[in-house]
Amino acid sequence: MPRLPRLSFALVLFLIALLAGCMPGNSAATPDSQATIQAAVATQLAQTNATPTMQYEATIAAQGTQISILQATAGAPPAPTSTPAPPPPAPTPDDTTALRNALAAYLAWPPSQVEFTIGVMDNGKAKGGIRRAGEQYGAMWAAAKVEGVWEIAHVGQGVPPCDRVNALGIPVDWFDYCVNESGDTVQR
Repeated sequence: MPRLPRLSFALVLFLIALLAGCMPGNSAATPDSQATIQAAVATQLAQTNATPTMQYEATIAAQGTQISILQATAGAPPAPTSTPAPPPPAPTPDDTTALRNALAAYLAWPPSQVEFTIGVMDNGKAKGGIRRAGEQYGAMWAAAKVEGVWEIAHVGQGVPPCDRVNALGIPVDWFDYCVNESGDTVQR
């Protein structure tokens, strides 16, 4: 058998001793990894002039409080910022029939020939679109309820008469302009 040089033999013995210390069941040779990690962290903190603080309990308590607040408010509906106005009442069948008859009388058409829609009805005022049965194009109309009876303020595609829309209190935002007694278009 060939002779190993003395240095190689020592290296082999060192490796065997090292491996024997890492074998399971030989805990005396195994270093305490937790203590080693803590020492390394403490060394790094000391080098940066920082001091380690252990406030886990305070952090966990604060997070628990935040979570309980979020859970309490998650199911609650958001608080309204203001009370919304109730929607305007929908036209009743009586209003629809009365408006159809008023529009037919205003235009001198048979009620069966009046095809119309109610776009807005609010506070005794109404507006919408109208056309004669069988015709392709139509116009706009506006009306107001006076003492329970619908009165037509305007039917057409043009600018309405000032005296009529003003007398019936038709909202200005429905008609920005109107035609006065002199035939001039004026802003309302």
